[in-house]
Amino acid sequence: VLKEIADDKYTIELASWRLSGRSNVTCHVVSSPPKVVRKHALHEMDSAEKVALAKSQKAEAAKYFSEKDYTGALNTYASAVDKVRNVQHDHTSSNEVRADLVVIMITCSNNAATCCIKLAKWEEASKFAKNALIMLDALYGKRGMKIHTILNSEGIIDAKLFGEWRVKSYLVVARACMEQGEVEDAIAILKKAKGLGMPYIDELSSSADQSSRGKEEKASLRALTLQMKELKRLVAEYSEKRKAAKKIEKKKAKVMAKALFGGGDGKENATPDKQNNVKERDSSETKQHVEQVYDEQEKAVEDQTGVGSGVATGQIAGAGTRKAPFKRKSSLKSKLEREDPPVQQSVSFSDQPPQVKEFDRAKDDDDDETPWQKHKEALILMGIAGVSVLTIVGLRRAYR
Repeated sequence: VLKEIADDKYTIELASWRLSGRSNVTCHVVSSPPKVVRKHALHEMDSAEKVALAKSQKAEAAKYFSEKDYTGALNTYASAVDKVRNVQHDHTSSNEVRADLVVIMITCSNNAATCCIKLAKWEEASKFAKNALIMLDALYGKRGMKIHTILNSEGIIDAKLFGEWRVKSYLVVARACMEQGEVEDAIAILKKAKGLGMPYIDELSSSADQSSRGKEEKASLRALTLQMKELKRLVAEYSEKRKAAKKIEKKKAKVMAKALFGGGDGKENATPDKQNNVKERDSSETKQHVEQVYDEQEKAVEDQTGVGSGVATGQIAGAGTRKAPFKRKSSLKSKLEREDPPVQQSVSFSDQPPQVKEFDRAKDDDDDETPWQKHKEALILMGIAGVSVLTIVGLRRAYR
């Protein structure tokens, strides 16, 4: 990179060269002007060049975002992430380059997720935020190692890394879940984010000497406080929406139950006057029904008395309704009637059908069996057992 031209002297910085730390290599050329070569393609760049290109794209995306060009900012942030996504580190990759790569991946992913929220692209927002969380969780598992130490030494403290940046990612994921109808998941994610951010707020707020706080600590405390307020507001909003959704579900369930099992005859929802009218109508209908049944029974009794039944005649006379017509009794009887007594017909009210009674008679006949017929099977078994015992005894004597 050409830095300066003065009196035929050229100051050139070699961007692809690195010394220990973040020191760059600078060359001063006084001979003929150097020739400018073409830029390297992405596949020709090493890890340091890719990280430098991603940094420049991140700065460009920030300008788009400040101008509220969220589509341009999203495309540029996504391009920066793609530049360093598949970087293959080798012996030339320093720890500083690796630390820069981690920061670019996390910040560009979170910023791209924010652009997706502005554009109502909820699925893409959730994907970018989850990518940032994957990087943060991996870095959290390597606390105290080289990359983490470099980031802390350069002003990126843990409250910013594992507090501010992680809470930002979880807020995006919760909003995406809420917009997709996953209310329970959104509330659970917000509660988890609160559990991650509050310890860092307590830690930064509990320091005795507030004047000793650095700029990074003050900035992180301010950012985390704002995030906690936003988180509290979202939890309250989502809880109200969950209650409203449950009420709607209950109403739908009642409507479905009425549709499946019937909504009744409308007596429950009727006014008192209507209920009284319904009761009077029901009572009058019942009265008419009883009178109709009584008339039918009376007519049936009259028909029976016409045939000639002493019992029926007595019942009717006792009831005081009508008298049976007079029937003259004859004293003359036929010879058959005098010789043969009337057959006494009996009516059985037994619940057992005729075949059951026949079975009972057959059972009584079986009771007359002889002892041999009753215990035939037992006697046969005893005989077989005796023969077996004799056979075994005979075999033992033969072997002796």
